[in-house]
Amino acid sequence: MIAAREEARALRENEKEEKEQKSSESHPLDAVLQAAILQNKIKANPSMTWRGKLVEIKDSSGKAENLYQKRSRRYKRQKLTAEKDHSSQISKRIPSLYDLCVKFIVNNFESVEALGLMIDSTIRRSICEALVSTGRMNGAAFDTLAEEGIETLEITDCVSVTQEAMVEALEKLVPAGLRALILNHAGRAFGTNAVDAILRSTSSELFALSISGAYLLKDLDASRLVAKFSRTLSSIEFNACPSIGSDFCNSLSTHFSSSADSSLLLELSLREISLTRDQLISLGTSSDALRNLRSISLRQMDAMDDETLSKILESTQGNLKFIDLSNDVNLTDESLLSIRRYNSKGNLSVLNLCGLKNLTAVGLEAFFTFGIDGLPNPPNLRTLDLSSCDFNAVNENVVNLAISSSALKRSQDDESRLLKVDTLKRDLSALGGLVSLDVSNSSVTDKVMENLASTCSSSLKLLKVNFCPNISDNGLGYLVSKCGTQFSSVEIWGCAQISDIFLDGNHGAGRRFEIEGAWMKSRRDTASK
Repeated sequence: MIAAREEARALRENEKEEKEQKSSESHPLDAVLQAAILQNKIKANPSMTWRGKLVEIKDSSGKAENLYQKRSRRYKRQKLTAEKDHSSQISKRIPSLYDLCVKFIVNNFESVEALGLMIDSTIRRSICEALVSTGRMNGAAFDTLAEEGIETLEITDCVSVTQEAMVEALEKLVPAGLRALILNHAGRAFGTNAVDAILRSTSSELFALSISGAYLLKDLDASRLVAKFSRTLSSIEFNACPSIGSDFCNSLSTHFSSSADSSLLLELSLREISLTRDQLISLGTSSDALRNLRSISLRQMDAMDDETLSKILESTQGNLKFIDLSNDVNLTDESLLSIRRYNSKGNLSVLNLCGLKNLTAVGLEAFFTFGIDGLPNPPNLRTLDLSSCDFNAVNENVVNLAISSSALKRSQDDESRLLKVDTLKRDLSALGGLVSLDVSNSSVTDKVMENLASTCSSSLKLLKVNFCPNISDNGLGYLVSKCGTQFSSVEIWGCAQISDIFLDGNHGAGRRFEIEGAWMKSRRDTASK
C-alpha cells in the first residue's frame, strides 16, 4: 500500500514537472502572435485604445486628492465655470443679460403693472416659470401675465389661479385674438365656467389648445371646444383630464373630417385619458379626421392595444413624423409592424417606445431590418427612445440596427422607397444619423458607443444610458472623443461602473459638456480643467 502511494505521488510530480517545463517553453513567434491577436481585438473594439486625460492634483500638503476631494472640486467647478471666453482664455460663470432681466422683473413683480404686448410668449413663459419656482405666482401675478391683447396664454402651474380669475381673463383674451391656450396643472381653474367664457366669444382664432390636469373639465366641455374652434385648431392636447370620453372623440371625428369645413388637425396628444378601446378605435375609423396628422402622442392609455393602434395609424395615411407611445403597456411586436407598415411615405423621424415591456429583441430587430417583402424600409429616425423596455430586448444588435438605419442614405425617388438590401446605397447620409438616443435600463454595450461614433458623430447631441451596467469608461470616452462639438449631454444615472477616468478624463476639453448622473455633479465645463 505504501509503495503504491509513493509510486502515485511520484507520477503526479513528474506530470507536474512536465507541464511546467512545457509552459516555460516559448516559440520565437509567440510575441508576434500575441500582438496580432491584440491588433484584431483593437480593430474589432476600437474603444480599447481610448485613454482618459487624467491630471493628478495634489493638496497643500503634497498628497494626491482622494475621491471625495475630486468630486467636491468637480461640484465647485460646476457652480463657478461656464462657457469658455475664447478671447481671454478664462472661464467664468456670468449670467446672461436675459437671465438678469428676468430675475430682476420677477423679484419686483408686485410693482409691475403690465408687461406690454411687445413681450412675446417665450419671455412670458420664462417669467412665469421663475414666478412659480420662487413661490411668487399668485392671482395678481396671473392678472399681469394674462394681459389683454396677447396671442398666447401659457401658465406652467395654475395651482394659485382661481376659476373666477381664469374666467375673467378668458373673457377678455379670446375676443382680443388669443391664438394659443396652454394651461399646465389646470386643476380647479379650468372647468365648465371657463369653457363657457371661451364659447361666449364670437372670435374663432384659437389654433393651439393644451390643457393638463383639469379635473373639473367635463367630456361635453371638451367636445364643445373642439366644435367651436374646428375651423382654426391645428394642435390639441389633453393630459390627465379624467372626464374626457366619447363626446370628445365623436366631436373630433365629426368636425375634422374631410366633409366638414375645418382646418387641418396636425397634432394630437392624449395622456392618461380614460378612453375605452371602442372610443380609441372610433378616432381612426369613424371618419378621416386624422388624415393630416403629423404628430400623434398616445401615452399611458390603458385601453390601447395592437389592433387599436393599427386602426389609428392607418387613418393617418402615412403622414406622421412624430409618434409617442410611452407606457402603453399592452402593446407588443405587432405594433412595431403597424408603425413600419403605415410609415408608407417615410416621414417618421421621432419614435418614443419608452416603457413597452412586451417588445422583444426579435421584433425590434425585424423593425429595423431592410428588405422585408411587403413593408417599407425602416424609418429614418432622428430621435429614438427605447428606455425602460425589457432589459434583454434592447440589446447591442437591436440598437446597432437602429443606428445604421438612421444614418444610411435613402432614395430621393418616391417610387424607389421599397429598395432591397442589395440595391440600397450603403454609404452614410450627409445629414448624419441619430440626434437623440435614450436606451436607459437596457443591456447595450460599448459596441453601441463605437457604432454611434462611426455613424452619428456629426449629428448626435443627446445620449441617455442610465442604468446600463454593460457600458464602460472606454466606451463613453471613445464616443466623446469622436463626436463633434454638437454632442453636449450624456446621462449616466445608476451607472456605478463609470469612474473618474471618464468623468474627469473625457476628451471634451474646450467646449461645454454636460454629464448628468455623476455624484455631486450634474454639469461640468471641461474647458475649466
